[in-house]
Amino acid sequence: MKIHFDNVNLSSRSGPNTFAGRLARELIGVGHDIVDDGASADVSLVFIEPSGRTGYAKKIVQRLDGIWFKPNEFHTKNRGIKALYDRADAVVFQSEFDRKMATKWFGTKRGEVIHNGIDLARVNEVTIPELARIRASFDTVFVCSSNWHAQKRLRANLMLYDHLRQTQFPNSCIFVMGANPDVMSTDPRVFYTGSQPPEVYLQVFAVANWMLHLAWADHCPNVVIESLCQGTPIVCTDVGGTQELVKDFGAIIKDQPYDFELADYDNPPQLDLSQVKLPPKEQLGAHADIDIKNVAQRYVKLFEELV
Repeated sequence: MKIHFDNVNLSSRSGPNTFAGRLARELIGVGHDIVDDGASADVSLVFIEPSGRTGYAKKIVQRLDGIWFKPNEFHTKNRGIKALYDRADAVVFQSEFDRKMATKWFGTKRGEVIHNGIDLARVNEVTIPELARIRASFDTVFVCSSNWHAQKRLRANLMLYDHLRQTQFPNSCIFVMGANPDVMSTDPRVFYTGSQPPEVYLQVFAVANWMLHLAWADHCPNVVIESLCQGTPIVCTDVGGTQELVKDFGAIIKDQPYDFELADYDNPPQLDLSQVKLPPKEQLGAHADIDIKNVAQRYVKLFEELV
């Protein structure tokens, strides 16, 4: 099958582009062709909204992260997304949360929820001496990771870490990974790494005991999938798509109820973290299927149904 990818920059490390690269490599690996123009393709897979650079195949699938839901952004920033939503033959939603949001505001559409995926290869060796030293110095290592802004709730992650250190994990530390942290702690047990390439951040995820990801109304975060593929459980909230990935492999904290109304996602509600207690790891269950092989098969099945 010839599959046209549109609105993708495979050299970028943003969330949609990172996943697009993983999906493209898997599709090529099982014999499909990825092409740059829809004219010769069986189907066009358009990430979020049209790029305007190429034509499209007769069948179009929109892969939708989510929609802009700040009241002052809803009509302007969603214009291209909504136009493609109406035109597409089917939509792939990143999460059930995103499907509910989109259908509430854009209407019902043929589509399917397919979570992001990743190669499940584990890190077998820590090659970073400082990381190995820190891991050996603490009984418990936490990590959080994002391109930070208010919706990602770095302050809440650090407050939760402080609570857990006081109540359950006295000899612990936390890595804060990613660009633009909006909260800077002077605590010597908080290690800021900045943005790092996969060969570094996957090692951090592999040595961590827990990832804290309290982001509000997140879609299907790649950092969570990358952590899960290293066997590291997640602490998240029950608003957004993250809990769908975590399922029983972690701890899900009660957030303020959310009814899919327009809201300022850069002013998320406050969390009550005072009663949070993490379960023993041996009591955890399974997480969602994040194997890129299975994810790619579901995309192909949808494509085949259309063409």
